Amino acid sequence: MSISRFRILLFWVLTTVCMILHFNFHVGDLFYGINIVREGANGQKPTSLVIIRFIFELFPLIWAVALLYLQSIEWRRVNFFLSIPFTLAHLSHVVGELKEGDPSQLLLLTFVLLMSILLTIESWKWLKTPDYQFTNQQKSKPVFE
Repeated sequence: MSISRFRILLFWVLTTVCMILHFNFHVGDLFYGINIVREGANGQKPTSLVIIRFIFELFPLIWAVALLYLQSIEWRRVNFFLSIPFTLAHLSHVVGELKEGDPSQLLLLTFVLLMSILLTIESWKWLKTPDYQFTNQQKSKPVFE
């Protein structure tokens, strides 16, 4: 496994762990008597929450597992192009947190943004790796063959 590929896997997993910590930081405010209930909350999880959790918490883990087995140029392209909207989303999240002013969240989300930028850089490097470097390794093929 190339160092770029290893870093990519690590960054996908770490950004996911940090997004879970981000939610945990919000819930942790309960210990200090801070009301974290959103205005208009009715006890039902909105569909948007389920979608956001899938996109930022579950999908990156699924993607990391897939990258353990797949390394073709097509997968490298998809990986690079997926890393861009994730980085932009994390940038937006940091900007949003600047308005909120929670120092612990701001530090965590800044760290996530930096990892996401590194993910994009490493994904670009992996994308530009010539195919001949993979000739000694098994080429990507369908998982269920």
